[in-house]
Amino acid sequence: MIGAAGYAIFGDGGDGGTTARGGLSEGAQRKSGQLKGKVLWQSGHASQDLSSYSLSGWHTADLTVAVAPQGLVAYDSRTGRQRWQMSSPPLPGGGPSLICGVSTETGGNVGVIGFGPDGGDTVTKCKEFALVDLATGRARGQGTLPSGIGLGSKTMSAEVIDGTAVIEYDGGLTGFDLSGHQRWRLDVKAAVGDRHVVSDLLPGANAAMVLFDGLDSDDTVTVAQVSPKDGTVTKKAPVTLPSDVRSANVQFLSTRPVVLSGSSGDHGAFISLDDAFRVKATIAQTGAWGTLDMSGYSHAGHDLIHAAVSSDTLVVGTSAETVSSTRETNKIMAFDLATGRQRWATSLGPEVTSVPVAFDGDAVLAMLNGTYENPPQVFRLAVTDGKATPIGPAYSKDFILAPETSRMYWDGSRIFGVSLSAMTETPSAYALG
Repeated sequence: MIGAAGYAIFGDGGDGGTTARGGLSEGAQRKSGQLKGKVLWQSGHASQDLSSYSLSGWHTADLTVAVAPQGLVAYDSRTGRQRWQMSSPPLPGGGPSLICGVSTETGGNVGVIGFGPDGGDTVTKCKEFALVDLATGRARGQGTLPSGIGLGSKTMSAEVIDGTAVIEYDGGLTGFDLSGHQRWRLDVKAAVGDRHVVSDLLPGANAAMVLFDGLDSDDTVTVAQVSPKDGTVTKKAPVTLPSDVRSANVQFLSTRPVVLSGSSGDHGAFISLDDAFRVKATIAQTGAWGTLDMSGYSHAGHDLIHAAVSSDTLVVGTSAETVSSTRETNKIMAFDLATGRQRWATSLGPEVTSVPVAFDGDAVLAMLNGTYENPPQVFRLAVTDGKATPIGPAYSKDFILAPETSRMYWDGSRIFGVSLSAMTETPSAYALG
């Protein structure tokens, strides 16, 4: 993966894990000024015989992949030409299935999906998994997931880390090789104690970053680093949560640096941790700045949030405020991860909303969700003070709300998006230059 947005963007620096490259070379930093407001390519679902919405997506140097409940479609990242299409795999013994879990990233040219019985609108148990070969669009391995607490789950979380598919399902954690053979299964009780479950998973630097929820306590989670080779817990620490944050709602926002997010309604917080997983700063969801938008926009395993994280800065939008019967507005906010203090707040217009896309050197890219009067457009916000500069002209009105409903990726010169919207006029995948 070559630089991503949607749950977080990770910059250079820090000693923890990373799930994407955020620091760009000087040459790449200059390229943001080359955005011309051009739609390089876009593809919709209609010709792909998929449902009208996606679960998530992947982006590599070669491919942009849209993942929907019925299957996956891969597009050439340069041309937008369809490379392959894959249906949700059949269940063991036969029968139709739906995809119910998607890895946030790919590794070794492999992505992970979970699937289960097609119950119409939902999956009863997300019990099976498949390892998707991105070169061919075929499953190179698949299997049945072992239950954790024995209740089953409607989704799963998975990541490919250092040649291992690490999968969280039903509160347990298991590692498989990239042919689908089980390597290890974590003994959660021995690792962190009785009545604990795995509640979240993201890649770290050659390690899995894992969050454990103690079922007997709402105010503490355990953050751990787990070896993908053998499932050994190499580092762990309990984290005491703010009074208005409950452990069941907490997940990773990033792993370099480690930042947690947890929200229920408008009561929540971002929590930055140091290398020993001790709390450095807490940023309340609601404060003098209003209410930060911590809502997830995809729930296929790990929830995705529109936010960007560098080694020392969190950038996130505020929740939309109504200004008329048809218009809303918000601000993009920056916070110091060492102190929790607000650095700046920037509005991109009195009747428009916007979302952060990615860090780009000494700036953050943000994009208007757009209206008919002010279609989607990219802005460069200085990290130091939030001063906004438009980059290129606005994009097509066809892309109104696409930023809000997409997982977006920045490669240093182009923006790629996978739309997660049920709106049929929004493309399922696209590239903007």
